[in-house]
Amino acid sequence: MEALVVGAGIVGLNVALALREAGWSVTLVDPQNRRGLAVAMVNPVRGRRGSVVPEGGAALSLAAAVYGRFLPLHRGVWRPVEPELEPKWRRRLEGSAVAHAWREDGVWLPQAFWVEARVLAARMAAGLPRVRGRAVAWGASWVRLADGRLLRADRVVWAAGAAGAALTGAGGRFSAGSQLLVTERFPVARARGVYAAGRAIGGSYLPHTGRYAAHVTRYGEVAWMLARARELLGFTPRPTGVWAGVRWRTDGTYLFERNGGWAIGGFGSTAYLLAPLYARRLVERLTG
Repeated sequence: MEALVVGAGIVGLNVALALREAGWSVTLVDPQNRRGLAVAMVNPVRGRRGSVVPEGGAALSLAAAVYGRFLPLHRGVWRPVEPELEPKWRRRLEGSAVAHAWREDGVWLPQAFWVEARVLAARMAAGLPRVRGRAVAWGASWVRLADGRLLRADRVVWAAGAAGAALTGAGGRFSAGSQLLVTERFPVARARGVYAAGRAIGGSYLPHTGRYAAHVTRYGEVAWMLARARELLGFTPRPTGVWAGVRWRTDGTYLFERNGGWAIGGFGSTAYLLAPLYARRLVERLTG
C-alpha cells in the first residue's frame, strides 16, 4: 500500500514513520521550506494551574521511545509552583500516571524532556521520499498542488498543521507564539509563564483567534518573554535570533474523517507529546 502524508512537521513525520513501520510505502508532501522550531518541550503538565494532559503518562512513554531512537533526550523538567496553587497541582498529579516529585517550591517531572527539534526532524525524515509543494486540495487517494501537479496513492493523510487546518474543516483556534534563541544554555528545562530549555526561551501572551494567519514576532512579544524569563531564571537571557509560528488546537478530537480520507492535528502545544500516540491510532484505523 502507498500513502501520501501531507505535512512534514512533527505530526506528519510521526504518521509517516508509523505507516512505514506497518509496511506502507510513504511519500511526504512538504509545503514548507523554512526552518522549524529549534527546541521542543515534551511535557504532560501544562499551564500555570498544572493541568495534566489526558493520557499524558502513556503518551510521554511512547514519545520517549520514538524520539529516543533518533537523538538523546534531555530528561527532567522543573516546574515552580506558587504556594496558593500547590493543593490543586497535588490533586491533579496524584490522580495521574505522570511521574513527579515535590520539592521546596515546585515539582520535578523526571520523565518529561526536551529535544533539539530541528535535529530530530531531519533524522526522522531521512530516507523518506519527499515531494516539495503546497497542497491546495485533497481526497482519499489524491492531492493537488498549487502548481497544478496531481499526486495519487492508495491513501492520503492530511497532517499540514495550522497552515493547512482550513482544509480539514475541523474548526478550532489558533495561537501565535515565538521562541527566542539565546546565548545561554539550559540543560535542565524550567517552565513557568515561559520555558527555558537548551538555547531557547519560548512562550506567548497573544490571544487565540479563530483563523490562521502567519505570525511575525513583534518587539512587545520579545519584551514580554524576556520579562517572564527573568522571573523564572533570575536574570535576563541574551537573544540571538527568533522563530515564530502558530499552534492549532481543537477540542481534543485529533483524528478526522474528511474527503473519504483522514486528517490528523489540532494538538496545539502538545504536538510533540501526543503525535506518536495518535499516529499509531490512525495507522490502526487505516489497516483495520
